[in-house]
Amino acid sequence: MNIALAIMNLYPNADPMRDFTVQDNGPEPVLREGAEEKGKVRYEIKPPEEDEHPVEDVHYRYVVDFNRLEEGVDYDIVERGQFIAVWNLDKPQPTEEELQAAWAAYLEAEANKPPELTETEQLRADNAALLLELVQTQARQDQAEQDQAALLLSLVEGGVL
Repeated sequence: MNIALAIMNLYPNADPMRDFTVQDNGPEPVLREGAEEKGKVRYEIKPPEEDEHPVEDVHYRYVVDFNRLEEGVDYDIVERGQFIAVWNLDKPQPTEEELQAAWAAYLEAEANKPPELTETEQLRADNAALLLELVQTQARQDQAEQDQAALLLSLVEGGVL
């Protein structure tokens, strides 16, 4: 699933440069329970306000010395995939189910979209439309000439001319 396209399907007026950020950090080490005592260090940067919850990279950051840890014992390498890193829209952040539904709707809309023409195909279609218009104009002109000839004939037969 492409989360950014799913969000754009849910909120078509959203600006992905300002309103939200989707990240994929690739494979990341995830500490197992109990590994904190072996190498995880917490650095306080700024204590949160009274009614505020601490936010990582704003109030504190974690630094892990993976040289002191053993893979498979203390941590695992996990690829968590795409996730919403920043959400600045006034609307609530969509749940995983809402994103899945939006992604399915996006895929269906893309599948039902008429194919886009190449430049050559577009020129051929334009040419065909112009040829049709030319034929219709020629037919109207021929009809006008026939009407004019019939009118002249009737005027000559009536003795007006």
